[in-house]
Amino acid sequence: MDNIIIEQIINSAHHIYDKGMIIGKAGNISIIDDNREYIYITASGTDFKSLKYNDILKVKLDDLSYKSNDDKVPSMETNLHIGVYKNRNDINSVVHIHSPYATGFAFSNQKLRQQEGFGEITGEYIKEVDYFPPGSKTLAENASDALKNEDAIILKNHGIICIGKNIDEATLLSEYIEGIAKTQYITHVLNL
Repeated sequence: MDNIIIEQIINSAHHIYDKGMIIGKAGNISIIDDNREYIYITASGTDFKSLKYNDILKVKLDDLSYKSNDDKVPSMETNLHIGVYKNRNDINSVVHIHSPYATGFAFSNQKLRQQEGFGEITGEYIKEVDYFPPGSKTLAENASDALKNEDAIILKNHGIICIGKNIDEATLLSEYIEGIAKTQYITHVLNL
């Protein structure tokens, strides 16, 4: 196990929790190792507030094998994370959360506009992926395909996924998406 990677995931999870960007146990984070043979991913049903060393599992990309000393299993979205890494050699981290404002947009018929402040604006709205059941092969395929040319997407009726060259970049992008969602919600309310 790579203690540095594990520490990065724990720090990111605690940061996301402290910022109020996660509710309950809904979310997962991963980092791929330098050789792109394994991912380190949060275990299913873990709490970002109290995430610890044993809550991170090392999963082999080619056969999804892993070891757990306490019967934990990898996140149900492991195939989604692996799909992203297979499609994007420039990406080393995936953050999937259900942040309140961005997820509000995911459950509404309103689209989330892109705004300046985090790289080049590539379109008018943050790309959306239709709803598929969490943990399903169809969700994994559609989300990882959508992330071939995007760094952030909204999963309809679900949450958001942000990716980055490192965990800090992916985490910052998730903060940014939640921030623009909050701004647009407030703007909408003020314009009523």
